[in-house]
Amino acid sequence: MPACVALLACFVLAAFAAAAAIAPARTSAAGFQFGLADYEPATFSDPRVAELGVHIARDVVPWNVVTSPRDLAAVTVWLAAVKKAGITPMITFQHADGNDRAPTQAQFLKDFLRFRALFPWVTEFCPWDEATHAGQPTAHRPKLAAEYYNAMTSHCSGCEITAPDTLDADGNIEAWIGQFLRTARPYPKIWPLNPYISVSTGNPRPIRRFLSYVHGQVWFSEVGGIVWWRFHGRLIYHGEAYAVKVTKNIFRLAAISSRITRVYYYHWRSPGTPQSARKSTWDAGLITAKGAARQALYIVAKALHRQIQTARPSSF
Repeated sequence: MPACVALLACFVLAAFAAAAAIAPARTSAAGFQFGLADYEPATFSDPRVAELGVHIARDVVPWNVVTSPRDLAAVTVWLAAVKKAGITPMITFQHADGNDRAPTQAQFLKDFLRFRALFPWVTEFCPWDEATHAGQPTAHRPKLAAEYYNAMTSHCSGCEITAPDTLDADGNIEAWIGQFLRTARPYPKIWPLNPYISVSTGNPRPIRRFLSYVHGQVWFSEVGGIVWWRFHGRLIYHGEAYAVKVTKNIFRLAAISSRITRVYYYHWRSPGTPQSARKSTWDAGLITAKGAARQALYIVAKALHRQIQTARPSSF
């Protein structure tokens, strides 16, 4: 589940009230690379993922993943799945499970180097997930986020290290970026953004403002058409027609600049209905829990100039 639930609630509800050994990533017919921000290894054996031409994927893991047997096992299986599918992984770090305290730069670097030793073929990294969000320890410490970035860039020769990713729901993220840039070296070539509010409203202004403030590539590092979600126990049901509209907005807004070079869609498979998936908090799946394609999947395929030929894999 994305970390942006709380702020997304405020903005979306207000809007409704008001109205290595892997193949290189390839550019899609849409003009940018399209991938999945999806954490389930089984996703990448679904033939429809290949039919979409997906060659990039993103996972979010705790910064100390190497010290947690459960988390390390999960990312190991995920990386094996994407590697088998010929997909380039991007690993994004965030707070530790059950502990939102920020590590020191030395602690962060120590565990990053251990991760690199375990998976030397993984070369794309983002220092921190939604670094501007109140739920992350970097929200009020952009200098610390820059120190994580500096540690990675100086100890990962040949890697693609992005800036920390930010969330458009967090308001004045430009001020945070300005503080980050006072310490960050070198200037980041890639700026990930999770534009949930922009695509939910269809408003390009926050993205245009972000483009004007940073130089280099911009990646939509996590975004999707939400069918339903929960906020403080309250069910917010948008429906599949809403998810289709938002999915169309994703492609429309990604096309406003040639500097937007990647889109990672969150996520592939629905956890189920709100009634059957009571422990789940987020459903932006392109397929149902039983494996049937949702209409949003066909919107993605059309935008990518691809055809979905598999109605439902036999494994479901």
